[in-house]
Amino acid sequence: MKMLHRLPGLLMLMAAPLAQAGGGMPAPAELACRFEATADAAGHVMLKFTLRNTGPHELHLLRWGSPFEGAWFAPFVRASTAQGELPFQGALRKRGDPSAQDYLRLAPGQALSAELPLADAYALPASGPVTLRAAWRWHDVMAGGTPPRPRDRHQGLDQACGELTLAR
Repeated sequence: MKMLHRLPGLLMLMAAPLAQAGGGMPAPAELACRFEATADAAGHVMLKFTLRNTGPHELHLLRWGSPFEGAWFAPFVRASTAQGELPFQGALRKRGDPSAQDYLRLAPGQALSAELPLADAYALPASGPVTLRAAWRWHDVMAGGTPPRPRDRHQGLDQACGELTLAR
């Protein structure tokens, strides 16, 4: 695959900071996130998300509705053109209670990546720039402890992961 920044007219990836954390949560600087786009010769776009635990605590993140769930079960990327936001075409899921396997474990200093095809979530126009904004809400974040925990004790955290524009 070729990096999209080698294609004509692609604008730069701009990292966005993590949103403010709620009480008892790790400091916002403890989770760093970025995403990038690559395209093959046919123009199929893949998005890669990289999450790094920059803090001193092990974290457990409920992966629901994030790219780390392995598929597009929520619009964790928003796509828009000059004409407005594109409709999300991925699947949406209803959930029961989480299991321990629904949590992503991130040790201090550890980074994990997930890669997904953009076409599974959005029908892109044939031409023109498309702006992508990656952000989602971790439904539960645990600093230490053993997941899962009951829903009434979940502590959510907003995650911003950056913005980029595909010039086509």
